[in-house]
Amino acid sequence: MSHPNTIDGQCICGAVRYRVRDNMTAFKLCYCSFCQKASGSAHVANAFTTPDQIEWLEGKNMLTTFDVPNSQVRRVFCRNCGTTLPFETQNGKILIVPVGSLSCPPSQPVNAIVGWSSRPAWYGEALGLIEETCNAERVAQ
Repeated sequence: MSHPNTIDGQCICGAVRYRVRDNMTAFKLCYCSFCQKASGSAHVANAFTTPDQIEWLEGKNMLTTFDVPNSQVRRVFCRNCGTTLPFETQNGKILIVPVGSLSCPPSQPVNAIVGWSSRPAWYGEALGLIEETCNAERVAQ
């Protein structure tokens, strides 16, 4: 159960559960090629806070890490289902929280888009489909 001013999160299989204080300093969407590879999608959605803001509730022993060479990124994921989970930068100063692993969005709204020029070529076409679908739904109503 969530506590006031906190958000619970977990992996897909439920083996890893955590709670983080809802006091994020930033919420960014990143379209860089690294984030595309890390997510398998067009972008990542990450919130940023400090490492002392997280409490691992269950399954910390299920976490696997990978330090990305030539960066401050330390990927953390459930070794059972592969869900990307919160991680500290390699220098231990910042906690990066994958927003998709949270039970609800943080109160901090998206405040930056990073790497937009690196977005995949198909992304614009996909956004056009959203508009097309929404218009079709409005007409059907």
